[in-house]
Amino acid sequence: MTQPSESLAQRLINRKGYRSTLLEKVELAVALDVQRRKVDGQGFQQSKSLERLARLLDQLGQACLEFTAIKPLQQLSDKTRKEYAKLVRSVGKSLKLLMINIDDANTRQGLKIGRRISKMTARLALIAEPGGSGADSSAVDFQLHRMIHLLAALADALLATNFGPAVRLQNYKQLQNAAHAMTSQSDDFTVERLALTRSGSTIATLKAEHAASGNMMAVYKEGQSQKVIEELDGVDQWKRVYPKVAPRVLSHHVEQGDELGSMVIEHLPGQTLESMLLNSQWASAAQLVHTLQRTLRKIWKTSRTQEPAQPEYMQQLRKRMPETRHTHPTLFNTRQTLCGLHRPGFDELIDRVEALEHALRAPFSVLIHGDFNIDNLLYDELTDRIYFIDLHRASYSDYVQDISVLMASIYRLPIMDAAPRAELMALIKQLYWFARRFAKANKDAGFDARLAIALGRSFATSTRFIYDPPFANRLALRANYLLEAISLLKPDKSSKYRLPLEDIFSD
Repeated sequence: MTQPSESLAQRLINRKGYRSTLLEKVELAVALDVQRRKVDGQGFQQSKSLERLARLLDQLGQACLEFTAIKPLQQLSDKTRKEYAKLVRSVGKSLKLLMINIDDANTRQGLKIGRRISKMTARLALIAEPGGSGADSSAVDFQLHRMIHLLAALADALLATNFGPAVRLQNYKQLQNAAHAMTSQSDDFTVERLALTRSGSTIATLKAEHAASGNMMAVYKEGQSQKVIEELDGVDQWKRVYPKVAPRVLSHHVEQGDELGSMVIEHLPGQTLESMLLNSQWASAAQLVHTLQRTLRKIWKTSRTQEPAQPEYMQQLRKRMPETRHTHPTLFNTRQTLCGLHRPGFDELIDRVEALEHALRAPFSVLIHGDFNIDNLLYDELTDRIYFIDLHRASYSDYVQDISVLMASIYRLPIMDAAPRAELMALIKQLYWFARRFAKANKDAGFDARLAIALGRSFATSTRFIYDPPFANRLALRANYLLEAISLLKPDKSSKYRLPLEDIFSD
């Protein structure tokens, strides 16, 4: 930086092959090691973290090499070059902290490097201020920003070596504080990722490392700030109306302007309905559905308001059709003519049914989950208690929305053998008759027509998650069938309509 020269540049270029060889050796060693490891076990995650560290170090080396191609470097003033040189030395000093050990030293090193990141970023911003010494140095600024970013990724990788990929500089402090709230040994905790959702959110369990029972302490959720805010609001709504089904929020972190937010909620006992169905636990699933009916009846009675509900199912469907067609471009047909008879295309069906929705409004509103899939229902057999999770879409709306989503999510499970498939259909029919009894008791004459609309929406949008063409086609045919039937229905005859349950839910 202070004395650019061709000979020094050539020395950097000559090290490229050395770096590539070292990286290849690490990748080969990791590939051999993970073959004997349990996937997602501690040894597996440590090996993968070491591989990530090696790749990040290689990228840092490449960033140093690319300084040799920055032609304006020699044109900068001595003062400016010295300021940038201080930053490069800071990067080098941070790298000297990097001594890879398979123990807690990695955490300490990662946190130390992390503390240097903000200082280096602030110093670079000061150099690059308009009118300052960093004028006409955008290429240098870019490379240094890149190196600082890679250092931050290195710090994350060091934390992941001990804690797994769910832990990073950004969330380490909150996890530590959450652990401290539940045990005096705040540094003695472990984190295990449970899932990555379709939206990219991270869900992990937070455990006390020295707890005698080894039980899970809490669940950590991280995702887009807006979704975290919505879930906090959703939990708050459920706590006011029917607190038994919602988890307690232990802590949360959402700051204005941050892309990501996070929350720590209590760990709930039990098993999801999805897990029960996939593992053929039919007796447990039947008990869950029985308890769910009793719970929903109480919730709907407690939260009912006299305001009519207008969930706008077709508007929801229209918004999701581009993604659906991206997965299955030819699944939903355009207008057809068969033997002189015209059959509307799917988009035309959406328009026709949307025009009827206003006349088929639910006569009252209740608090609904809003994303009532089988993986958002937990059941604790020991206490015979139901819990709801992932509450970011909670709102007052049509109870038919939750029932339709749950019925469709059971139907779309990739279980094709005849006997277990029959068990799934039996559960769906139980849910239908329960909801229909509730509708009759509450003088909801348009229940079946709205359920047909809601199921048509759910079947169609579910195809974007289904990559088996024949099965996706079954869902699409059902969506077409239901929406076409409703499009031919006169509003004043809606109370006479009955959902063709046996036709729809028979395979």
